[in-house]
Amino acid sequence: MPKLKLSEFEQKKLVARVTLKKRMDIKQINMKGMAKRLNRPTSTLYNRFANPEILRLDDLWTLVTILGLSDQEILQIVRGK
Repeated sequence: MPKLKLSEFEQKKLVARVTLKKRMDIKQINMKGMAKRLNRPTSTLYNRFANPEILRLDDLWTLVTILGLSDQEILQIVRGK
């Protein structure tokens, strides 16, 4: 079966997930710890990471502070490039 090319939307979602997970790995923060810092249930955080298009702005602001995201990483999350 041939490989299917990801749509632009799916590529953007993938870039956002990878960027956030990479920074969490660098900071050595797991999903449970991140959920606690964001004051969200772990299941909600898993859902928002699986579907970054539903990530709330206040969560993004907190992630920027906690994970120390650079301007380039923020643009990767928002623009998907």
